[in-house]
Amino acid sequence: MLFPSFTFILAFLPVTAILYFLLGKYSRNAARIWLLAASFVFYSWFNHTYFLILLGSILGNYLFASVLWKHRSKIALIIGIVLNILLLGYFKYCDFFIENINAALDLSIPFQKIILPLGISFFTFQQISFLHSVYSRSLKERYSFLTYATFVSFFPQLIAGPIVLPDEMMPQFDKPDSLKVNAQNISTGLFVFALGLSKKILLADFFAETADAGFAAGANGALLDSWLTALAYTFQIYFDFSGYCDMAIGIALIFNIRLPENFNSPYRSGNIAEFWRRWHITLGRFLMTYIYFPIGGSKAGKFRTCCNLMITFLISGLWHGASWLFVLWGAVHGIALVIQRVWSKMLNLTMPAVCGKILTFLFVCLAWILFRAENMTQAKALYRAMFAPEKWIAQLPDGKTIILFIAGIIIVAFFPTASSRADHFKPTLVNALIAIALIVTSMFFFVKTSPFIYFNF
Repeated sequence: MLFPSFTFILAFLPVTAILYFLLGKYSRNAARIWLLAASFVFYSWFNHTYFLILLGSILGNYLFASVLWKHRSKIALIIGIVLNILLLGYFKYCDFFIENINAALDLSIPFQKIILPLGISFFTFQQISFLHSVYSRSLKERYSFLTYATFVSFFPQLIAGPIVLPDEMMPQFDKPDSLKVNAQNISTGLFVFALGLSKKILLADFFAETADAGFAAGANGALLDSWLTALAYTFQIYFDFSGYCDMAIGIALIFNIRLPENFNSPYRSGNIAEFWRRWHITLGRFLMTYIYFPIGGSKAGKFRTCCNLMITFLISGLWHGASWLFVLWGAVHGIALVIQRVWSKMLNLTMPAVCGKILTFLFVCLAWILFRAENMTQAKALYRAMFAPEKWIAQLPDGKTIILFIAGIIIVAFFPTASSRADHFKPTLVNALIAIALIVTSMFFFVKTSPFIYFNF
C-alpha cells in the first residue's frame, strides 16, 4: 500500500488510528495487537507472500534474542546475524551472483527470478541491531514479543526506514500516554505528512518525467538536455526520499511515536562527509556502527582509515542494489570521502564555504547518474553529452519545467526541514488550511504516482 493513495489516506490511516485509540481506552494489548495486524495488512497489500517472510524473520530473530537474553552467547549472536544476512542475500543478490558466476566461468546456471520483498533490507538491518543490543546489554529491558513485533513491522517506517534502534523506539510503545489521543501530535503529524506528500507528488514525480525521458534518450547528445536530465534526477531522488521521510515521521507522530530524523537538507552540505551525515542518516549510522567501527574505523592509522572508508561505501553501494553500477556509485563516494579526509585531516587544507557547497553538489549530481542508469552504456551516453556534447540543445524546456526547477532550487536551498517545522509547529487555522490544500492538490495527481525510489532497496 502506498502512502500517496486514496486507499491509504481515506481508509487505512483513519480507520487504523481511530480503532487504535478506541481500543487503547480498554486494553493496551488489544490496541497493540490491532496496530500489529494493521501493519501486517499494510505490508501484505503489495504481495501476500511478503507477510510470511516478514513473520518468519520476526519469529526467528525473537527466538535468537530469547537465547541472548538468557545466555550472552557470541556464537548465538553470530549465527543470528549470519542467518539475517543469508536471508537478505538470497532474496536480493541470488540472481546477481548467478549472473556473475555465469559470466566468469562461462556457465548457464538458470536464474531464480526471485521477487525482492519490499523493505527487506530495512527490517533485516533493524533486527540485526536488535540482536546486538540484546547481546551487548544496551537494551536494558526484556520486551515482549508483541512489543518486538510491533517495533519491526510498524507500518510508517517498515518499507523504507528510517532504520530505528530498539532503545529509541520500543520504550515509546510502553509509555502510559502512548495510547491517548494527543491533539498536538496529530495536528503536527498531519501537517508534516502533508508536506511530505506534496514533495513526492507535486515535485518528485514531475521531476521524474524529465529524468526518465532524458535517461531513455541519452539526453539526445545535447549539453543542456543532459545537464537538465542529471539535475532532474538529483531533485527527483531528493524530494522522493525527503517526502517519504516526512510522511513516515508524520504518520508515526499521529500514533505518539517519534521516529529519528533521517534527512536533513543534504544538498546544503559543504563537503561529502557532511552530505553523508545528512542523507539517509540512520543508514549511515548503521554502516558506521556495524561495519566501519568494527573493522577499525579511524583508529588504525591513516592508510587503514582510508581503506575502511572504501570498504564501508563499497558495501553501501551493494546494499542499494544488486548491480555493479551501485557498487561503482559506492566506490566513487568512498574515493570522494578519502580525498576529503586527506584534504582536511592530513593536509589541513580548507576552501571557501560556497566553493565547498558547489563542488559537493556537483559531485553528488554527477554520481547520481551511476545510481539511476540502467546500464553502463546509458550512463556513458549521458556523461558524454554533458562533457563532449554533439550539440548544445535538443529541445527547449517548457515553462512548467523551468518553474519546477526554480521551485526545487528554492526549497532545497532555503526551506526549513519538516523536522524543524514539527518542533515549532502550532495548530493554527492557517496551518490547517495549508495542510488541507497540499493533501487535496496532491490527490488530484495520484493517477500518475510512481513508487518510492527506496522501495527498491
